[in-house]
Amino acid sequence: MRLSLVKKLLVCSLLLVSSAGAQTVRFNTSVGAFDMLLNPTNNSNLQAHVDNMLANIAAGVYHFNVVNRAAEGFVLQIGSFKTDSTQLPEVPVNGFDATDAFDPVIVDSDNDGQVDFSTTGLTNTRGTVSLALSAGNANSGSASFFINLADSNTFLDSQGFVPFARIADMATVDRIMALTQTDLSASVGQNGSLAYIDVPLTADGNLVVVESVGVISPSSVSFKGPLLNALGITPPANGVPQSAAAASAATSALVSGSSGSLVSAAVSSSAAVPEPSTVLLAVLGLGTLGMLRRR
Repeated sequence: MRLSLVKKLLVCSLLLVSSAGAQTVRFNTSVGAFDMLLNPTNNSNLQAHVDNMLANIAAGVYHFNVVNRAAEGFVLQIGSFKTDSTQLPEVPVNGFDATDAFDPVIVDSDNDGQVDFSTTGLTNTRGTVSLALSAGNANSGSASFFINLADSNTFLDSQGFVPFARIADMATVDRIMALTQTDLSASVGQNGSLAYIDVPLTADGNLVVVESVGVISPSSVSFKGPLLNALGITPPANGVPQSAAAASAATSALVSGSSGSLVSAAVSSSAAVPEPSTVLLAVLGLGTLGMLRRR
């Protein structure tokens, strides 16, 4: 069961924040930080995407997420998996646990296969951020997102992938892309799965993980609201959720809440995001069409 009433409470508490202007959120990873500007063009059609990201951050959804896909020249993907350890030998034999997910963002309310609003000016070029989607379903984006690494990714524009944010400085993203990547697909029983074939590793052989995420601007942003109050979490004055303990507490409370729950996205779901043809050729023999994977 996906979050219903609880999410509505959280979104209500965030609407005052998100209507005040574009937010900048900082992802602190084990190899450095990068800042994500939410809706930098102030496009009102992207409000649901902004609310979704803020809700995920407030609930601690991204805490200790694995940076699981570093596809050279294509995308860096985050938000699919969570881990209890960064140690490579401790990766579960059945693969990582799926990230807890809120209800998806609806962009095609009439299910006609087209995004409801004009996406003019919203294009998947280097540095932009879009939600990963299940195959053929524009309404399936939730926690998992990808950072475009190349301007040639504009072919994704017509497939329901709506850029809703931009990375302010790609230095850390490029640093992650420069790391050695390993194929874990066979070791977790998912041979050839694109969710596992380009997992970046640090110099000491550890997984790259998201250690914390918070809103850094505008400075007046606060996550105080009915949801966090109900959870007994008091955010600090700067509005950034309390470290790992608070994030974990928020997520645990949401999972066990009687009014709704965060749920792990289905492991079997695949995403309709074909890679560029040069990369696609390398994976055709794996029984997949080279798609971004949503967890």
